[in-house]
Amino acid sequence: MHGLRELAQAGNGRGDTPRRRVADGGGATVTILPTNDGHVAISPREPHQWVAWLEVMGNPAWGEDPRFAEQEGRVRHWDQLHGLLSDWSRTRDKESIAASAQAAHVPSFPLRTPTEHLHSKQLAQRGFFESASLDGVDVRLPSLPFGLTTQTGELMHLPPASLPLDGIRVLDFSWVIAGPTCTRYLAAMGADVIKVEAPQRPDPGRASELHSVLGQTKRGITLDLKQPPAVQIALDLAARSDIVIENFATGVMDRLGIGADALRQVNPNLILVSASGLGRTGPEADRVAYGTLLQCYTGFAALNGHPDTPPRVGMAWLDPMCGLMLALIATAAVYERLTTGRIHRVDFSMVEAMLWTMSEPLIRAQLGLPVEARGNASEEYAPHGVYAAQGDDAWLSVAVRDDADWAALREIVSGLDQLGPLDAVERREHTVKIEQVLGKWTRARSPDKAADALQARGVPAAAVVGASSLVEDAHLAARGFWQESAGTTKLPGLPWQTTLPLRATPAPSLGADTDIVLADVLGLDENTLRRLREAGAFG
Repeated sequence: MHGLRELAQAGNGRGDTPRRRVADGGGATVTILPTNDGHVAISPREPHQWVAWLEVMGNPAWGEDPRFAEQEGRVRHWDQLHGLLSDWSRTRDKESIAASAQAAHVPSFPLRTPTEHLHSKQLAQRGFFESASLDGVDVRLPSLPFGLTTQTGELMHLPPASLPLDGIRVLDFSWVIAGPTCTRYLAAMGADVIKVEAPQRPDPGRASELHSVLGQTKRGITLDLKQPPAVQIALDLAARSDIVIENFATGVMDRLGIGADALRQVNPNLILVSASGLGRTGPEADRVAYGTLLQCYTGFAALNGHPDTPPRVGMAWLDPMCGLMLALIATAAVYERLTTGRIHRVDFSMVEAMLWTMSEPLIRAQLGLPVEARGNASEEYAPHGVYAAQGDDAWLSVAVRDDADWAALREIVSGLDQLGPLDAVERREHTVKIEQVLGKWTRARSPDKAADALQARGVPAAAVVGASSLVEDAHLAARGFWQESAGTTKLPGLPWQTTLPLRATPAPSLGADTDIVLADVLGLDENTLRRLREAGAFG
């Protein structure tokens, strides 16, 4: 699976992001460090967070090294820096490191197993786990991560429309990936999404191709919410909106003067969707988090790897997944208001969303079954893996589901026929031999030709391709997945098809629609807009 950033980068003609990891991106993304009892993940990606992290470590002398002064240098000299960080972290336990970092407002979490969360005070207070019985064993199962509260409101009435969310206005304070993914889907379905950004600190997605994808079909305004006039504008917009979506750290909206109570005061019928790392309630609600950090915290990163290798973060899976779930609950809340008049507040927890997808390891552990990283191996299929193919960084994935697949594979791959008609158990017993023969066969062929040969006989197989290959993929082209933008650029489209005329217009530049939105929604005239601008409301 490729991320939107990589797809948009390829569509812009900038090639593929290398699969071989040259540096770990110290200070830029998430870093996993060894401790005396496991591992801890840290993410001091912003300049002030790096300074605070050095203070957590007691301001070591190497912190003054000019190689590590800026983020670019920390990435370039990551091998040396990681060694210095690891020398310090190995003398401490993972929980104390994470606690010290969080106290300094540096995003950090210990790497835990999924079952350690069964005893979480945070999840207990939020009532996340539900009791059940499986095969006579009492277990706890994860529930949905939406944290819903409901109040009675007015029925919503929408005019006849061509798209499901025509007539719905969304005030979007979200940024980075999860929230903007949600509002991109809402905008495509017809909602008028007004994206609000701070003029001095816009959405970080603008630093890459993310905004060009996730900002589509939205109107963009800037408000300096440190200025009282700008706060009043935000409240006035909320009073004329149906949904407010935000994914700031807990407490930020309240400090800005646009928290839940203030918003409900100006608009009792407002659907408020808040997304945060651990939710807005509970003893750990104020922890600073990123999606990739929570992949480490929940145990996903450790399970999503190979046996006997250090845990790796992997791709940013949790953020886009949460975007999909947020879009689901937002549209469901609109439907509820349309049909019953009930008004929902959504207190979405990303860690709960991650654990909700990890029901199997949670249940297996409670039943006394092993929970461990399996790499590319499968408990159900054999052989099942990714094999080196002909060419540089060329790979082929193969999955043999049953005896019929195995019979077909034996006919195609010379040397496997000698092993006979093995069943799944027997194929696992002969894994070493099968891997040797199959690997020799794949290395002599291009991944595309090998995949075609196997697919022609009904054996699941696919070349492991880069994002650039997907730009030219005939199947995606036939489905109209790629959207033309600015002539030579292609942007990834929506993950579904429909007969409805879904909307897709270019992402706005920073603050491009401020005047027109405030005139359109609030009725402000040119003189008023000029006075607000002079007062610094727009930055």
